Amino acid sequence: MARTALGIVSLARNGTDLALAERLFENLRGRILDGLWRHGEKLPGTRLIARDAGVSRWTAVVAVDMLIAEGLVEARKRSGTYVAWRGESRNHEQTANQAAAPRPHVPFAMASSALELFPMHVWRRLQGRRWRQMPAEALDDGDPEGWPALRQAIAEYAATIRGIQCTAEQVIVVSSVEAGGRLVAKALCRPGNLAWVEDPASPVTRAVVTSSNLEPIPVALDREGLDVADGCRLAPMASLAIVTPSVQFPTGIRMSDARRRRLVDWASSADSWIFEIDHASEFPFGLQHSQPMAAMPGVKRVVYFDTFSKLLFPSLRVAFLIVPREALPRIHETKHDFDRPPGVPNQIILADFLASGQFGKHLRRCREAYAERRETLLKALRDECGELLSVDETQRGLHLCARLPRGTDDVLLSERLRETGVVAEPLSPFYGNPTDDRGLLLGYAAHRPDALREGVKKLAALLNASQAIRNRAAAG
Repeated sequence: MARTALGIVSLARNGTDLALAERLFENLRGRILDGLWRHGEKLPGTRLIARDAGVSRWTAVVAVDMLIAEGLVEARKRSGTYVAWRGESRNHEQTANQAAAPRPHVPFAMASSALELFPMHVWRRLQGRRWRQMPAEALDDGDPEGWPALRQAIAEYAATIRGIQCTAEQVIVVSSVEAGGRLVAKALCRPGNLAWVEDPASPVTRAVVTSSNLEPIPVALDREGLDVADGCRLAPMASLAIVTPSVQFPTGIRMSDARRRRLVDWASSADSWIFEIDHASEFPFGLQHSQPMAAMPGVKRVVYFDTFSKLLFPSLRVAFLIVPREALPRIHETKHDFDRPPGVPNQIILADFLASGQFGKHLRRCREAYAERRETLLKALRDECGELLSVDETQRGLHLCARLPRGTDDVLLSERLRETGVVAEPLSPFYGNPTDDRGLLLGYAAHRPDALREGVKKLAALLNASQAIRNRAAAG
């Protein structure tokens, strides 16, 4: 139930509507950070906020949209606006800088980015300028395919960075891989169709398939990536293949060029589609750069997905599809009754962020920091863990998949690590079929070098203790 706004919001009645909107935004933002409205609670309606603050409803709408743009609240269709902020309430005695300090991250949690590296001051500047010029139509749901200027900026980014030649018309802005995957499945497949899924794979991938009323077919991986021959044996006429060829999740394998060509040939001959999910290919770390399958010459049956939420900050919730021309009519027909795109104000600011060159600068900062953190983690594992686990240093992504000796219970080890304050996801639950593969996923992008070294020490202590128990058991 929403808290009443009466007595919480109070503003003087002078000043322009826009200046009042900015002040009202700061007022509401402070109430959320102070814990007066907590995560999951519904905000009062804009009419009530406007009446309480003594401003127009338009001013209240703008202020709430600014909260949405900051990721503090989220709008739920036909339901209202709810607090999305999960942080702890700030202490009133803290200074503004102390209140904004990032909370410590737990190694090796799979956070996708280092939030302390994000140029918040640049985003705020772009945001402030845009809100002073924000067109009224930006407060509506907007174009179901995405804000036109952002779609154009993404098309230019895809051509320059990814080598994918496309037009803005082929770019569809979505909120997440779940939304993009469901859209593709609904538009290009029929309920009950079969879909290849990498094994192992992210649970999100399987959720996309099952929520779209498709039947998942787990297809094995080898050192070259998805085993196309295995997929053809299991389901030669599957309608869809969902793959992560540049950085396979969770193994970090790069699909070989020969395997990519074979997959593309299969899709063409079977009249099927490929949903290509791109994860962290911006960070090759000295390894061979991976060109997306969507950039391969003559490819016409690959729908490409990427997200800015993992490169910038999670609450941004802006991602995109690049759709082949022959699939566009079916995507357009489906989009109008599907998940709506992310908030328009954030789309506009992101377009400015891309066009200004700030995105490229941010990526360069992240590459340097992530390369250092990756090397720190690899060295610590070599020094502390020795032969207790193995890591293929050619794997990609913003985590390392560390293999454990056969017979190790990776789920139990993960639980014991959590008790020491270390979060490392076990590998075996990511498989759809039974497996002897055991390991831990060690995220490093969001963690400073000293935290990574400390985490490895705790991991090594547990591995040594487990090894000692196994040795005693073997000795009888």
